[in-house]
Amino acid sequence: MKQLITLLLFTFSSLGFAQNMGLIVGKVMDKDMNNEPLVFASVSIKGTAIESTSDITGLFLLENLADGDYTLVCNFVGYETKELQVHVSSMEPTEVKVSLAPSTISLNELASLASVAKKEDKTSIAINN
Repeated sequence: MKQLITLLLFTFSSLGFAQNMGLIVGKVMDKDMNNEPLVFASVSIKGTAIESTSDITGLFLLENLADGDYTLVCNFVGYETKELQVHVSSMEPTEVKVSLAPSTISLNELASLASVAKKEDKTSIAINN
């Protein structure tokens, strides 16, 4: 009998601690390619170290979040970064669908990046000699 009471007490106390945490589940998709999933897209919560990566189907999961409002930051190489405001409640999971559009880069921007890279190469060669 004593063991049963201890087991029930432990079970109810652990359930009490677990109830205050929420989660965000979602999918990251390519806006221009008929909403195909973006594999290994980065999803994080702004201002924290909490982050996740989408899987092969574009799904991601952020767990153990306190109730409240968060800014979700989604990015993928070659795509525009998107920020979303989400509300997390421990009562039910927060579901999010994010469509990222490919970013564009002009030829002038590409040329300036190339010239900066050349300058850095010359600087590193001069330092090493």
